[in-house]
Amino acid sequence: MPVPAIPTLPAVAIPVYKTGLSAAERLSIERTVAVLGHHAVFLVGPARLAVWMQEQCTPFGGRLRWKAFDDRFFASIKGYNALMLSPNFYRAFAAHSHLLIAQTDALVLSDQLEAWCQAAYSYVGAPWFKGGSEPFEPLQFAGVGNGGFSLRRLDHFLRVLATPRRVPNTVKSRIGSPAAASRLVRWLKHEWWLAYNWPPLLPTSNEDVFWGVLVPAVCPFFRVPAPEQALGFAFEVAPRRMFEMNGRQLPFGCHAWERCDRAFWAEQLPLLREVGRG
Repeated sequence: MPVPAIPTLPAVAIPVYKTGLSAAERLSIERTVAVLGHHAVFLVGPARLAVWMQEQCTPFGGRLRWKAFDDRFFASIKGYNALMLSPNFYRAFAAHSHLLIAQTDALVLSDQLEAWCQAAYSYVGAPWFKGGSEPFEPLQFAGVGNGGFSLRRLDHFLRVLATPRRVPNTVKSRIGSPAAASRLVRWLKHEWWLAYNWPPLLPTSNEDVFWGVLVPAVCPFFRVPAPEQALGFAFEVAPRRMFEMNGRQLPFGCHAWERCDRAFWAEQLPLLREVGRG
């Protein structure tokens, strides 16, 4: 792996937006703290849940802390995308070099956080396949970047957000024939009108597409790994196939384990077999 350009001091953020956590969500939080609790681990959620977040942290004896942000960021997917594109969010972790996002449908499988920070990538997430949640056969990588379990180098994120620049939303701007007026309008919207890293002109793709696909295309300093390398970081869709691609080795973590081949994860981690059942 490349030599790190900066000293590494990572933090971990666990986004929450509700008080009624499932058994699987509670397990996710407990596992994150158990494996990574020697780092700074935070619940991040809406200000309206400040008292509840403080209560959730108490049993962990200082190994879990919390940070509150404006309620609007946790009211919808659009709000969450805005939070993940907000300079103020990343500035809230200014004491740290990297931030691991570990949503409550993710699982930390082993302690590889420091090693991945030292890899000197700007952003790392599970690989994507063409076809998304229902990948096409034969499987073909479509990029890297699932945000549910992702590592973010904070100085690079703030550098992107500090300088206005055009970020064409090429994922959504397949215009076909320019003669079609509706397609031309869509192209103008996603390539120009709403194609800057500056609110309210941010591209309208999900935040993980913004960081994993759009930003690297226009910022040479912003590094993401190849999908083959990212296999060692996390699995999401088709984990059984990813496991084979990764030399039958489990990654650092996984996302959406209940939705994406729960049976595979129950085979790998017996503690999951009864979670949420009965």
